[in-house]
Amino acid sequence: MTTITDIAKAAGVSIATVSRILNYDTTLAVTPETRQRVLKTAEKLAYKPRRRKRVSPQTTVALIQWRSEQEELNDLYYLQIQYAIEARAASAGYHLQSLHLEQLGAETTQNVQGVIALGKYDAGEVATIKALAQPVVFVDQNMLAFDCDSVTSDYAGPIEQIIHHFQSVGINDIGFLGGVETSRSGREQFQDVRTAAFDRVMYAENLMQPAFRFIGAFTPDSGYELMKQAITKLGDTLPHGFIVANDTMAVGALRALNEAKIEVPQRVSVISFNDVAVAQFTPPPLSTVHAATDQMGQTAVELLQARIKDPKRVPRQVNFKSELIMRASSL
Repeated sequence: MTTITDIAKAAGVSIATVSRILNYDTTLAVTPETRQRVLKTAEKLAYKPRRRKRVSPQTTVALIQWRSEQEELNDLYYLQIQYAIEARAASAGYHLQSLHLEQLGAETTQNVQGVIALGKYDAGEVATIKALAQPVVFVDQNMLAFDCDSVTSDYAGPIEQIIHHFQSVGINDIGFLGGVETSRSGREQFQDVRTAAFDRVMYAENLMQPAFRFIGAFTPDSGYELMKQAITKLGDTLPHGFIVANDTMAVGALRALNEAKIEVPQRVSVISFNDVAVAQFTPPPLSTVHAATDQMGQTAVELLQARIKDPKRVPRQVNFKSELIMRASSL
């Protein structure tokens, strides 16, 4: 039988760290990569925790994720929300069954009393999810139109704040690196809030330069390639300020600027989104918009609790304010 000691040796961490991660201790300060490595090692070694006496049957909640494990590791935003959901569900006494959209079916979701869906889904996928169990809480997508509770993060406000900040330091030539998200089925492409807000504010301020706007994917490789395109295409007219849609893309963009020997922030200021753990360790540390991922995950579970208790409750959307964190990558 696999023990915590076995997991600690295989994962290269202490026994105490393994114990706290497996018990979803939210006060433990470890990187998302370490947490994921321990959880994956426990799964690989078929670790089974000792059974605890229960005074009542445990509620089973399905956590549905739209991104693959590799995609989650490339963009830690969703992984951070997932950890918060897991921790809050554990403290609420819920058994959390984590599934990807492609795994849904009658056999995999037996005895599920509620669903938390993390990510973005098209109408057909929403219908499939709602057919599994009720209630359903969606995280990172407003689903009031489908009579479901939702948890989201405000990204439109910070876009305007960043543009006005750039203007305040004399930067009016502002570029944008963004991405496109598509449902797993491929039937629907979602309009990104950051891209839409950038277009709206830039046109309103008479600052919009379509040639300064580059759209790809939310990956470091895409951020790298888009910034290389901008450098090659624009030359000396390269904008002095760039808004990058997430930290993952910004890591690639910073690499492209470094390779081209373009100084940050002396020549180009960069501000991105999400404030994942790596953002404070990039060269230079990233100015970024902090998303309240812990609160988003916790609130998703609390909304589900309230809905289970009162199924007739009016659906609501909780939209969390985001905070601009200034670091060394911008003036």
